[in-house]
Amino acid sequence: MARCAVLAALALGLASCLVPDTAVVHDPGSLDPIPGIEPGQTMDDVSKTLGWPNARAAGWWTSANRFDQNYVVWYYAEKGRVVFDGYKSRTVVTSEADPEEDGRP
Repeated sequence: MARCAVLAALALGLASCLVPDTAVVHDPGSLDPIPGIEPGQTMDDVSKTLGWPNARAAGWWTSANRFDQNYVVWYYAEKGRVVFDGYKSRTVVTSEADPEEDGRP
């Protein structure tokens, strides 16, 4: 029994090392999409439309129906956020027009 507890503690410790401290959890709200940004666009398409973001972050994104996926989000001051499919296609999943966005994760 003690051996199982030790193995469980080691597994938990290893798992916590695999999640970076900079990872963020984002739950999209009910904001309108950013005009000109469509699902499926590439990062290059977005940078041509909006320019380079003020900040970027990576982590887990959870939608209202609890579908979890790894994502990359770009933050644009006074414009909003663009959420990309993280490590797969790196294409736009959604965007959020938010004039109150400060450009920081």
